[in-house]
Amino acid sequence: MPIFFNSLRSQILAFAAGLTSLTLSAILLVVLVNTGNATKLSVNEDIDMAVEAFQGTIDARRDQLLGAAQILVSDFGFKQAVASNDSGTVGSMLENHGARINSDLMFLSDLDGRIIASTNSDILEGSKFAYKAPFMDALQGEMRADFYVLGEHIYQLLLIPVKAPRVVAIAGVGFEMNEDLARVLGNGSGVDVTFIEKTDTESNSNQSWAYATTLPSLEAVGAALRAPESVQSLIRLPFETSQRYASRMLDISSNQESAVQVVLTEDLTHFYEEYEELTSRILQIAVVIVILAILGSTLIANGLTEPLKALVIAAQSIAKGDYQLVAPPKRGSYEIQTLISAFRTMNVDLAEREKKIVYQATHDSLTGLLNRDSMLASIERFVEKNKPFVLMGINLRGFKSINDSLGIEVGDTCLVNIAQRIKATALDGVSARLSADEFCLILAAREDQTENDTRLMCMQILNALSAPMQINGISLSIDARAGAIAYPEQADTAKLLVRRGNIANEHAITINERLYVYQEGQDKVHLRKLKILRSLKEALQKDDGQLQMYYQPKMNLRTGEVEKSEALIRWFHPDDGFIPPDLFIELAEQTGLIGLVTAWVISRVLDDQARLKRDGIAMQVSINISAQDLSDDGLKFLIEQKLQQNNLEAHDVCLEITERDMMTDVDKSLALLNYFRERGFQISMDDYGIGYSALSKLAQMPLNELKIDKCFILKLATQKDDQIIVRNTITMAHELGLSVIAEGVEDLESKDWLREAGCDYIQGYYLARPMACDALVTWLDEFKTAEKAE
Repeated sequence: MPIFFNSLRSQILAFAAGLTSLTLSAILLVVLVNTGNATKLSVNEDIDMAVEAFQGTIDARRDQLLGAAQILVSDFGFKQAVASNDSGTVGSMLENHGARINSDLMFLSDLDGRIIASTNSDILEGSKFAYKAPFMDALQGEMRADFYVLGEHIYQLLLIPVKAPRVVAIAGVGFEMNEDLARVLGNGSGVDVTFIEKTDTESNSNQSWAYATTLPSLEAVGAALRAPESVQSLIRLPFETSQRYASRMLDISSNQESAVQVVLTEDLTHFYEEYEELTSRILQIAVVIVILAILGSTLIANGLTEPLKALVIAAQSIAKGDYQLVAPPKRGSYEIQTLISAFRTMNVDLAEREKKIVYQATHDSLTGLLNRDSMLASIERFVEKNKPFVLMGINLRGFKSINDSLGIEVGDTCLVNIAQRIKATALDGVSARLSADEFCLILAAREDQTENDTRLMCMQILNALSAPMQINGISLSIDARAGAIAYPEQADTAKLLVRRGNIANEHAITINERLYVYQEGQDKVHLRKLKILRSLKEALQKDDGQLQMYYQPKMNLRTGEVEKSEALIRWFHPDDGFIPPDLFIELAEQTGLIGLVTAWVISRVLDDQARLKRDGIAMQVSINISAQDLSDDGLKFLIEQKLQQNNLEAHDVCLEITERDMMTDVDKSLALLNYFRERGFQISMDDYGIGYSALSKLAQMPLNELKIDKCFILKLATQKDDQIIVRNTITMAHELGLSVIAEGVEDLESKDWLREAGCDYIQGYYLARPMACDALVTWLDEFKTAEKAE
């Protein structure tokens, strides 16, 4: 975006113009909407007034017709002429009577509807009255004024029964609905009046025929008939035509044979003219106000932005480290002057504060040592000097217990003392605190320094750190583990030096050795572990067949049947080939990836087990669970979900755990295992005999079976000591209500000995090696066939 549109001046102008335009637009919209509503109300009121005037006129004419009818039918001479069938006298009396009441039509018909006499050519003598239903009502003695189309005109007509004393004829008196009447009605209310008849035709079921109107032309009549009842909208687009009329149609005939209507029409032309004139005036005023707003905001913006430009230049100078005093501008508002004063005050203290900020950004706030980033930069500087040195990393063991038992204040004091000892021995004082209990320092080295020299130098530092220190009357000793690497013999770049130094530190912690000096080739092992972990994660995500589940059968020694198996994961890497489970499972446990592995195993095993069940093979499958799995509450939800998806029962699954796993978090592990036991899952203690749990804890565990480790089984047939251990274990397990499985059975002698000792199940190469699910199905068929043959 151009700089102009980002400037304060342009934003002030845009805001002022935009706000003014928006406000005026809102006012214009409100005025126009209200004007439109008022116009609609006015049109509706005019038409309503016209309707009332029309109704009043019609009612008055109806009363006039009724009065005339009473006079006519009461005239004895008229009755005598009708009774004597004197048509001449009847005609003369109709004309005289019609002249007295100013009627447009007078006629007399016999009882069959035949016209005897008429004063208007719209009803000819000798013709028959066209409307049967109202004529029959008149024969019954009813007098009703209604509207009819007779000839070329519309009449308000009253049919009168002539009695002498019974009904001997029907007389008709009517007023024509002509243009004069329409004009009278329209002048009183300011609307146009049109009398129409709606007729039904085959081509158009709603065709209208106009008989009288005050509209100027037939086109106007057609537009009026199509017009809505009120104003739709006064706002229109340039290419749209405005609404010319608003019309109200009233049905004025009550009989079904005559569909006479009156159309009251309001001409909207003058409303649109007034509306557009009002809109034009408002727009003109709006343009003037916007121009004035822009001019005013321009003056204000110039008075504000000019001093701000000077402040921007001053701020840029300060950013470059030029802390000169800011000169006040020649002009400026009170707020600008206050801002400049703040700049001048800030400028005085900024240099000192900058030093503090830089120090805090590069040093540990507690100990005053360098932080991690600064230490990395220092290592790079020492590498650039190309002089030998030793990089030493130190980890404090059990430091968290000091904070927990003695308090954070004592712990902080301890860290400060350690930092001072480290800094005193470091080369040029270059030392750092990398984390809560992790330190790093650079030590001076000779050109001909050996590994023993490096080890001796580092051990002296460790001994100095472990010397007791007195804090608040308490004597504390620190136990530390350290890793060391020499430059340039063991690493010739800063990046390589840091990476290999971390490997040495990790190794010292892993093997629990006070000092470990990096050895050639260790980074390759480390990188291989990282590669294995990355490949394992990809294999789990892709699920492309690298990871497979194998199953090793378990035989019931009492029945000779194979009713259980253990699920074992296998990894066939496309480049590295077979990777032993002991290697990648241990790495997964160390890095927290074991949860994903367990989830994959459970999903695949239960899918395979469901397929076996559908094939008629009922087999309990054991799944190995790690220590981290036992601390994850999500494990039970995963297993329950897969059981439900595959229509399996809890007793179809056996969860195998080790003594070592139970020692990690006994309380949480027991809670989760009790949940599985109560749900009906089988729980097995794997690798029993090589762990650390006491017999008392074994009795507390919710177990179903005990699995004797293979180290006691492999040479069972010849090793008496192993036989004693295994026999006692079987007896103890049975006393506790547990079944026993021996793994690692590789010969017939061991199998027979275990059967005699009362062992429940065996597992091992003697029975079968681990195999894929399809191969297991085939093996089971062959095993059953062999059993039957025996």
